[in-house]
Amino acid sequence: MDINPLLAQAQQDIKSCRELADLEQLRVKFLGKKGLLTEQLKQLGSLPPAERPTVGQRINDAKQQVQDAIEARRNELAQEEL
Repeated sequence: MDINPLLAQAQQDIKSCRELADLEQLRVKFLGKKGLLTEQLKQLGSLPPAERPTVGQRINDAKQQVQDAIEARRNELAQEEL
């Protein structure tokens, strides 16, 4: 389960976002209840037990990176509005 392409896509989409409303849509797309990264976590049960902790940690790290990128972009957009 390689989440790097998904993470790269999220980061690219966040950087290109120009409006706060669009940024919120991206947050839901990747981190929401049915978000792409959330769905990855739900698939952990199908992995062998030995792989679950490592893959789970990678997915959680990716989620944190996306959350940080969204927050940073939100601050940038808020500054631009001022």
